[in-house]
Amino acid sequence: MSFLGGLFTPVCDINIVLNDADTRKTAEIKSEDGKIEKHYLFYDGESATGKVNLTFKQLGKRLEHKGIRIEFVGQIELFSDKSNRHEFVNLVKELALPGELTQTNL
Repeated sequence: MSFLGGLFTPVCDINIVLNDADTRKTAEIKSEDGKIEKHYLFYDGESATGKVNLTFKQLGKRLEHKGIRIEFVGQIELFSDKSNRHEFVNLVKELALPGELTQTNL
């Protein structure tokens, strides 16, 4: 059991939903810890659209934050060099300035 118990438990759950998640192609990627993860595939010129849902675990809680942003990272893995991933795009979209949330929707 942790010394701090549940002192640092998250106040809310974060869920990112792409508008076309049910039809978008995916690729299976092995993470650094050896687990297989599914990642969405995007091609040149396609848009990534959707929404970010923050759902509070308990009513009446508040969340102070230093800003909320979403980051889109594009990586490529070469057949000849599978041990290295090469980042070719890194886009950041600011969703909220620093402040406090008290509702379940952003």
